[in-house]
Amino acid sequence: MIVNSIRKVKEIEHLQVLKLWEDSVRASHDFITETDIEDYRERISNSLINMELFCIEKAEEMQGFIALANYKIQLLFVHPKVYRQGIGKNLIDFAIQHHQACMVDVNAQNTRAVSFYKSLGFEVYQKFPNDGAGKPYPVWSLRLNHIKSKENIWQDWKNKLASILKL
Repeated sequence: MIVNSIRKVKEIEHLQVLKLWEDSVRASHDFITETDIEDYRERISNSLINMELFCIEKAEEMQGFIALANYKIQLLFVHPKVYRQGIGKNLIDFAIQHHQACMVDVNAQNTRAVSFYKSLGFEVYQKFPNDGAGKPYPVWSLRLNHIKSKENIWQDWKNKLASILKL
């Protein structure tokens, strides 16, 4: 899929970010209650101003976003209609390469997300019985395995060089 480049999200787009977040949560977090979704929406809405937000668009429609703070991926969500098209990986690669992101917290019950991060070289280093809001959703803290990430960066560089040489 061809997407526009990653760009910074404007404050005026925060409502669009929240809508994308909610659509994605409803599709991927079937263990979260409606009341919790409402609570999280308010918490996230209040915290967006304190994070660096970036998004990928296609045809001027936001496909996914990532929120970063202090080398940590605070939020990563992709619209359900474009799951498994490389958008999440592109946002993660951007965060690692341009913002040195190396940590993320993931709901342990969101097994697809856990597998996704592990496939990119992240490893579980802490487990918590509750999330940051104190709700009974186990959270795992993951950090990037730097040796594997360097191998991935090297492989990406070799692939890009090979495609350039074919021109």
